[in-house]
Amino acid sequence: MNTLIRNEVINALVDYKYLLNRGYSQKLSLDFVTSRYGLSSVERALLLRCVHSDLDVAEVIKKKVYESEVGNYGLVIDGFNVLITLVSVIEGDYVYMCDDGIVRDLRSSKFKNVDVEILKEALNKLAKYLERLRPHQTIVVLDKNVSKSGELRNSIKNVFNNAKVVLASKADIAVISTNALTSSSDFVILKKVSKVFDIAGYIITNEFRERVVDVNELIREGLKNLNLTMN
Repeated sequence: MNTLIRNEVINALVDYKYLLNRGYSQKLSLDFVTSRYGLSSVERALLLRCVHSDLDVAEVIKKKVYESEVGNYGLVIDGFNVLITLVSVIEGDYVYMCDDGIVRDLRSSKFKNVDVEILKEALNKLAKYLERLRPHQTIVVLDKNVSKSGELRNSIKNVFNNAKVVLASKADIAVISTNALTSSSDFVILKKVSKVFDIAGYIITNEFRERVVDVNELIREGLKNLNLTMN
C-alpha cells in the first residue's frame, strides 16, 4: 500500500477512470467520486489532473517524443506551467506521474510567493537540461497577466542561451499556435499540439525520482484489491 495515498483515494482513482472510460462526463464523474469517498480539494485535484479516459491517454502518448529526438525539433515551453512543477518538487512536494505519462504537480497557489532562490534553481536546471537536449530553437511562452512575468522574462534571458521569450495575453493559445514540439502538462494544450516532450518530467525523473508518485501503479493496486474483494 502506498502510504502517501489513503485507501479511499485509490478506490476513487479506479472508479473515476472507469466512469470516464464508460463515457460519463468529467464533471459528473468527478463530483460523484468526490462525494462518494469524501475527497479533499487536493485529492480531487489529483483525479482531475492525473486521470483520463484510455482514449485520451492514447492520444497523448502517441504524440510523445523521446529524449534522443528532441534535437530534431524546435521546442516551445509553457513557461509558468513547467517552472511551477519544478519549483514544487524542489520545495519538497510530491509530484505525480499521471496516467498519460506526464508529470504534474498539485500546487494550487500557482506562481504566488515563490522563493527567488528556488526559482533560480529551477531555471538553472531547465537551462542545464536544454543544453543536453539541444533543440533547434527554444521558445518560452509566459502569460503576461501573471505578476512579475516581465522580471521572469529577463531572468530567463540571462540564464538560457539563445532562448526566445514571448509574453502572451493568452499563453495557451500562443503555445498551441507555434505548432512546435511542446512542453506542458496542460491537458487541453497536449490534446491540440502535434508533438509532446515533458521536460519537467524528464528533469524530475532524473533528479527527484523519489518524489514521484506513479498514478498508474495506484490504479493497478486498486484494481488488484477490488478483484481480491470480489473473489
